[in-house]
Amino acid sequence: MNTIGIVCEGPTDQIVIRSIINKLTGEENRYYRLQPEETLAGKNGNGWKGVLKWCRDNLDGYEKLMHEIQPEIDFLIIHMDGDVSRKEKSAHCGCTSSFYCTLKQTADPLDCDKTPESRDMCPIQLPCLDHGRPIGGYINHLTHLISNGKTDPKNVCIMIPCDSIETWIVAAFDELDNVEMISNPWENIICKKKSYHNIRVRSSSKNQRTFADLAQVVSENWPNVTQQCVSARNFESDILRLVTHKNILL
Repeated sequence: MNTIGIVCEGPTDQIVIRSIINKLTGEENRYYRLQPEETLAGKNGNGWKGVLKWCRDNLDGYEKLMHEIQPEIDFLIIHMDGDVSRKEKSAHCGCTSSFYCTLKQTADPLDCDKTPESRDMCPIQLPCLDHGRPIGGYINHLTHLISNGKTDPKNVCIMIPCDSIETWIVAAFDELDNVEMISNPWENIICKKKSYHNIRVRSSSKNQRTFADLAQVVSENWPNVTQQCVSARNFESDILRLVTHKNILL
């Protein structure tokens, strides 16, 4: 059994992540949800900004944190959906197009886009030319954002599903051309009707019970996902690397 800490955008993401990892490791693992906090109203909130705030506060000292939690965490998963790079201007505040931003030296990028006025004034242009083509551009951009440009730690997996973790759900059920290029697969595919492949989708809001049903199919059909999604293949490779590293140390 592995003891795994998860930093992710929301509780439904964790359901899918856990199911995939159990499939890849061939066993039930122990998980700590480090972010978002259980109430979703904690220090950092949820979503991609909550993930980034957590990383700012904890990633430099992550090894100490992993040892302090008992039983100790073997490795850490940090998740952020690739659509953050596609649509969130404030994720690009270190990019060339932010050069003329009047708030750059005085405002935290995570706070400066909270009003429609500030979003309208933002000079950042999307798609960002600094990060090349999707899908690799999104992955490289957000990996750099999360790690603050540092080399990936040996016992941390930075997980960037593209366009989102719901893309992996779609890929588990269907074979579609360029599935990772589909924007917002949750709204555009999964919840367009009352059910998705006979799994009831209760509303456009993301429901944990629905995601538990979807996650089971994702793990069962995981080879279909890795065949279609570069981001899924990256995740599988990283998980196997972390498990192998842990076993070598035992």
